[in-house]
Amino acid sequence: MKHTIFSIGKYLVVFFFLGLTNQLQAQETIVTYIKKDGGFTPLQDSAAYTSILHLEPNEAGLYQLREYYPNGNLKRRGWVKAADPKRLRFEGLVEDFYDNEILKSTYQYSNDRLLDTAKKYYRNGGLKETIVHLKPTTPPTDLSPRDLSSRLVYYADSLGHVQVSNGNGIATIIRDETKKEQGEYINGLREGHWTGFLHNGKSQFEEWYNNGILEKGVTTDSLGQQHKYTQKDVEPEYPGGIMQLRMFIGNNYRYPAEAIKANVSGQLLISFVVEKTGKTSEHKIINDLGYGTGQRAIEVLKRAKDWTPGYHRGLPVRVAYSVPIQLNLN
Repeated sequence: MKHTIFSIGKYLVVFFFLGLTNQLQAQETIVTYIKKDGGFTPLQDSAAYTSILHLEPNEAGLYQLREYYPNGNLKRRGWVKAADPKRLRFEGLVEDFYDNEILKSTYQYSNDRLLDTAKKYYRNGGLKETIVHLKPTTPPTDLSPRDLSSRLVYYADSLGHVQVSNGNGIATIIRDETKKEQGEYINGLREGHWTGFLHNGKSQFEEWYNNGILEKGVTTDSLGQQHKYTQKDVEPEYPGGIMQLRMFIGNNYRYPAEAIKANVSGQLLISFVVEKTGKTSEHKIINDLGYGTGQRAIEVLKRAKDWTPGYHRGLPVRVAYSVPIQLNLN
């Protein structure tokens, strides 16, 4: 229930019949309009892209998903295990595209988990990286999935200069204009001393790896203060854990009178941001049941305790979160 969990209200679901080329039968679909922040909107003009989920399964029982940019170009296509736009569980090949229709990435999924070979491409069409995702052989731990079960076997810069080949080499990885990291790969795993910067160079970090596992790291911020860490990313945490938050909501949520009269039941979904201080902000109703139920949930969440903030490379960060709230008068 963190980061990228989204849902949609009934008013955002549009059913229509899409004519198929050279076929007499029509196919029912669900169309949703999705904003830049991942939220949903009933207005196509305010959407960052449009998602179309076909409701007729193929022979394997999978449902086709296609997403489009506002200019009509394909953004993503693939197959999902359930005809539920609230939870896309991918299966098989998924392809992402830039808005100029150049292939951006390809992934293979098995039961909504990355498996086999994934590739990423630059906007000019050049191959950026190839990662092999292995089938996990150990129970999950606090380490990231990449640390445990993937290997970088190829990496090249935007000019096509190969830096990692067959899992070996020294790479300078630029994730975006604000982040850069450099170090050695051996057999597809990070090894030894790595360096880099965050926030357009305002913060510098050093990390030490052993066979792909981060042993220690330290970030020096813009004020010269050092922040040590042993995990790249630490999720925000509610005091006592998420079960305590659920108990707080259960003990404090009161049905609006109109919702009682209408015998409302179902699931709300409320999103918010856990700030660097641990306080919450930007509360939004993602999935509403009407009759004031969503607003009442926001009022309850605003009275909850402050969180322990999330951290990235030792520095506190803002983290988007979402909480489902099940309502049932029975």
